[in-house]
Amino acid sequence: VFLAGDAAHLVIPTGGLGMNTGVGEAIDLGWKLWGTLAGWGGRELLPAYDAERRPIGARNVAASRYAADGRRVWRSMLKPWIAEDSDRGSAHREEIRSVTDVEQRKTNEMIGIELAYRYVGSPLIVDEPGGPDPNAIVYLPSSWPGARLPHVWLADSSAPQDRIADGFTLFSLRGSIDDSAMRNAFARLGAPYTKLAIDDAHARDVYGCSLMLLRPDLHIAWRGEAPPANVDAIARRVTGHDA
Repeated sequence: VFLAGDAAHLVIPTGGLGMNTGVGEAIDLGWKLWGTLAGWGGRELLPAYDAERRPIGARNVAASRYAADGRRVWRSMLKPWIAEDSDRGSAHREEIRSVTDVEQRKTNEMIGIELAYRYVGSPLIVDEPGGPDPNAIVYLPSSWPGARLPHVWLADSSAPQDRIADGFTLFSLRGSIDDSAMRNAFARLGAPYTKLAIDDAHARDVYGCSLMLLRPDLHIAWRGEAPPANVDAIARRVTGHDA
């Protein structure tokens, strides 16, 4: 049994995080069900749903509480004379304005919660030591394993997300490369795989790497500057066979 959306967590409406959290869970679970039913997913693929999404759900619930608490601060300060055309009315409005300028932002400026999350410690990710700390407020595009592929405009004014096929994708930002070993590794598992080769310096600067292995949900499972030597181990890990 798999729970998603409001069945899995109660999110305070402040901040509008409930729907986005549920959609993220549906996407994460959806490709894992696809792999399992199609036969290329390993026995660890579906259990990884809980490992990936539970921490994100808990983080988003906490963020909605953070936003609601910020709204309570300035609302609790309201006095009956706030609308008075008087010195005390003017002073009170300025007091509320200054506090609201800080506290209300907790509701409207949490783009990091929606875009900057990554699946830290996922058994399906070839992780790297370290990594940026999640920031609820500021979103800094990152190709760190576990993160979702950030948006970037390519030289032809297209976005890579619109050019990525279903399944796993080896995304090369240095043009064509020999991906035969990676292709064969996924073929041995029967898993869908394609290569997207684009030579784009701007995208390399944003992503900070030249090669990324993308999952069907567009989360980055592995990254590097050259095709890896242990392609079979990587393919088995990201499909849930050797998690």
